[in-house]
Amino acid sequence: MAGALAAAALAAGGLAAFSVTAAPAEAMDHTAPEHTTPDMTVPEPTAPTDPGHEHGGDPQYSTAYLERNWKPTAYDTCSAELHAEYTALGPDGKIYPTWHPAQVIDPTTGSMCTFGHEHGADPATSDIYDWVVDYLTPAEADGKTGIPFGYASEALMMYGAEHEGMAMRHEDNAGHKIFLQNNVELIDENREWVLDAQGAVVTCDFLIKQHQGSWSPDATSNNAHEAIYASKCSDGTEIISTTLSKFGNSNEFHKNCGALEAVATMGSKLPAGYGGSRQIPDAACVAEHATGEAASLWGIYELWKGENRITAADGTLLAHFDPWFGVRNPSRYYDPANSDAAQNKNGISRPVDLAWGENAAAGFPWSTVNSLAPLDWQDPASPFDGAQRDFYLNQNSVTPGTPSAVYTDPYGTGGSETAFTGSIRQHLVAGTATGAVSLSTQKFDTAADFGKNNGVHAPN
Repeated sequence: MAGALAAAALAAGGLAAFSVTAAPAEAMDHTAPEHTTPDMTVPEPTAPTDPGHEHGGDPQYSTAYLERNWKPTAYDTCSAELHAEYTALGPDGKIYPTWHPAQVIDPTTGSMCTFGHEHGADPATSDIYDWVVDYLTPAEADGKTGIPFGYASEALMMYGAEHEGMAMRHEDNAGHKIFLQNNVELIDENREWVLDAQGAVVTCDFLIKQHQGSWSPDATSNNAHEAIYASKCSDGTEIISTTLSKFGNSNEFHKNCGALEAVATMGSKLPAGYGGSRQIPDAACVAEHATGEAASLWGIYELWKGENRITAADGTLLAHFDPWFGVRNPSRYYDPANSDAAQNKNGISRPVDLAWGENAAAGFPWSTVNSLAPLDWQDPASPFDGAQRDFYLNQNSVTPGTPSAVYTDPYGTGGSETAFTGSIRQHLVAGTATGAVSLSTQKFDTAADFGKNNGVHAPN
């Protein structure tokens, strides 16, 4: 590797991950909309490990736009055509889906319509939104600016064409979520302020796009989920990174209760991770913590612990960041009774169904629907729509001597100062303080509900 990257081969002791078990936040009330039961067809989960292929559409459009874009269910009032108007030009010059509100005025009718899903916080409210979008958007954007959804998967298609045997990874549209926080004051592992050279507390702005589907069996086996992670700090630290971020290993997840033991699953061809995990409720945890009078929303809480390392071709660590993402009301839990090894299938069940039957869950939020007739899991009246999410910030560092522009494969490895087929350009600038300390975990959005009274429902 070129000399600038070789200079980054420094001791990495100050970059070690800091791990902490997070305490659940207070649950947010979720008002159930009017109950309706239209006839509808449940969509099939996306195929996450399709073999490499070339789509037959316009090459100006990404696979995420042509093949993984949103289509309405019988519960939704916005059209697919209206959703398709929300686009952003990716770094490769292709058109991608991007963020939009959960409900908008339909220009063809002049009335409010709903998409039935949400993408989290409005990225335009981030203090670094313009900076991030300027970096991600080519000069010929012609107004199509925004956060592209699916760019890392598109790059993997290009990269995989030259690397035989790589599994492809395409994710559903609704699972792309925006998380952001402005002016975060950093705290070290001793709960003391992180100070810059002038003695001022280091502050950072964070803007993250993380795919986190919480409705299908996908995450029970697949560990790689697309992330765009951006931070800009007062000590000079700058990161804009796009990767397929790995949360632990493929073909396993960890229970969300007790000793958090690993559960073996099947079907994924994605590479192993190097830390982190996906804590997902299984039927045993649900039986203990989400049924009867003792049922608690935290009995189905999911916590995805990321572990992201941008590395050079020789393995040198160039950057390290490891945000976590929580879902308080997912619309699935793992159920081995519904799994089928012969079909290479991981099974799930629906938390809303626990509101009825023997030993029905009587705690919140099941109590909001106990008196209703059993609901379809996609019904907007169900409190389990995957829209109550929180997130955690941990490490955020760039190794001194790292070039500001590094090209990596879609998993953030094999870094080079020269672009190659399927590479993604990572923006990495070392600061004066964040690389020298281990940061304390900070939690945000403890009461956020992105699906309250706006038509959002599972799958979301």
